[in-house]
Amino acid sequence: MIRVLRLDILAAYVARLALTLVSLVMRVLPRRNKVTMLTRQSNRPPSDFVLLSQALLRADPGVEVQVIAKMVPPGVIRKFGYALHLLVEIYHVSTSRVLVVDGYSIIASATPRSEGLTVVQLWHALGSLKKFGVSILGRRGGRDPKLARAMRMHDGYDIVIASAERCRAPFAEAFGVDVSKVVVAPLPRVDRLRDPAVRARARKKFDYLYPDLVGTKVALYAPTFRTEGLEPTVDPLELTHAMSDAGYSTITKLHPLVPAPTGAGLRTAPGMSTQELLMVADVFITDYSSAVFEAAVAGVPSYLIAPDLNEYAQRRDFYIAFPDDLGLPLAETLDELVAQVKGGEADAATMERLREEFVADVDGDGVTAAADRLAQVALATATPAKSEEVHT
Repeated sequence: MIRVLRLDILAAYVARLALTLVSLVMRVLPRRNKVTMLTRQSNRPPSDFVLLSQALLRADPGVEVQVIAKMVPPGVIRKFGYALHLLVEIYHVSTSRVLVVDGYSIIASATPRSEGLTVVQLWHALGSLKKFGVSILGRRGGRDPKLARAMRMHDGYDIVIASAERCRAPFAEAFGVDVSKVVVAPLPRVDRLRDPAVRARARKKFDYLYPDLVGTKVALYAPTFRTEGLEPTVDPLELTHAMSDAGYSTITKLHPLVPAPTGAGLRTAPGMSTQELLMVADVFITDYSSAVFEAAVAGVPSYLIAPDLNEYAQRRDFYIAFPDDLGLPLAETLDELVAQVKGGEADAATMERLREEFVADVDGDGVTAAADRLAQVALATATPAKSEEVHT
């Protein structure tokens, strides 16, 4: 009945009107030297926000940084509580001069723009691989175009961050902006993946938590998150058994929004993130996850296994010629994958070429170079016209 009457769209317009009225009232509040970061990806500040916060304070000790991490909860009653939380977000945005988001934000896009605020879209993934955002409206893995229009999905960005020059056009398409608004600045996580001290801490933590894996070869399996609700086409337990025959202990890491798989013989390494595991893994395995670009930064040889490639390409599509533009081995079966890993078909040189193309170098040799560069972009100006100068 809801879908027939499109009550969801009506509710979206009502919610947008209510938020608009509140935001107009809060415009009387003075803006401060303040940067607010909003995420709906998790209930904990993502590492990129933490690193960017530190970089902002290094660049301007007088800046105020407010990080808000709040996922939309399930259930009608809990969503009413989330609606009240949005009032807090509106307050902080109304008193800031820069707003940073890492995905769609109701406050950033659905409420009317006000003078003196720069909105920065810091998408939560490196590189440009599978299509997302405005690019897939109406497709099986995308949003309903009518609902997206009601909530002004991805509207109102002054600056969009992309990790490399070749990613600018795809990101402009994904967020519906002119390419002149897309600035090249790798995510702060790049600093962590390159930092020898962070790598050493990750290894020490891994050895402490999983002493039985010390001295063994580790394969990290992290398939893409399928927004259309489909399961990965490769069974993690079967992959674990196959890689064991090749001499590897496999750790499976699914997307944070997906429950961790369970079952005898499966390893999920609770207590360690995918980024931390990339610093200890010997090989990385995925289907269509953009984490392959993080693996490239970390220098981890990567392999693709995608038995449903043709179907996935029709349903979701890519910004690149997949897999040719990646230059990585692609398997359709576990036997093929094992043979490729045994043959060492992905090596350090392959990953370096991938990194050079999809993750730009950052000026300076410091271990905070990417975060510092992004802080400069965020603090540079508060008008779209000037923000275009940042990437030149």
